[in-house]
Amino acid sequence: MPYRSYKTQDGDILFGGGNDKLFGVLCDRLGFSEWKTDARFVTNSDRVQHRAEIDGMIESTTVQKTTQEWLDIFEGSGMPYAAVNDIQGTLNHKHGKLIYNIGQTTPLTPTVLARDMVTEVEHPACGPIKLVNTPIKYSEAKPGVRTPPPTLGQHTDEILGSVLNYSEADIARLKGEGVLT
Repeated sequence: MPYRSYKTQDGDILFGGGNDKLFGVLCDRLGFSEWKTDARFVTNSDRVQHRAEIDGMIESTTVQKTTQEWLDIFEGSGMPYAAVNDIQGTLNHKHGKLIYNIGQTTPLTPTVLARDMVTEVEHPACGPIKLVNTPIKYSEAKPGVRTPPPTLGQHTDEILGSVLNYSEADIARLKGEGVLT
């Protein structure tokens, strides 16, 4: 404790301060070294008992800076931390920043790129679009995105007719009533 994400000025950041040493790093980098000796937070079990208090204190601090500012502050600290990206943030990530394991000086391939997690497909209505690829990876089989996502209502007639056995007249009536697209 703490081991979760916190709001920043422009997003969220995750901190992994799950033991006493890492909590100390967190305190120092947040600018509150005195938290390390506060009786409510000295040990992990103390922090668990006072979770709401410390979480509130951390988040009231993290919202004062941007995610990138916090990433810069925690760089090289030896503590697990990361920006929390939404889907667009992940898809548009430059992948240019090298990722390091704690204590290593050799860069690792960025996980998203190394696992082929972003794929581009041609959509008949939208042109080329980036999608999140399947996270399941096997040594032999290569699952992945096979078709672009459907447009709104693209399969309505097919599903209602062949799967749910609606008649063409029923489908037309529902569309006419504005129930379907």
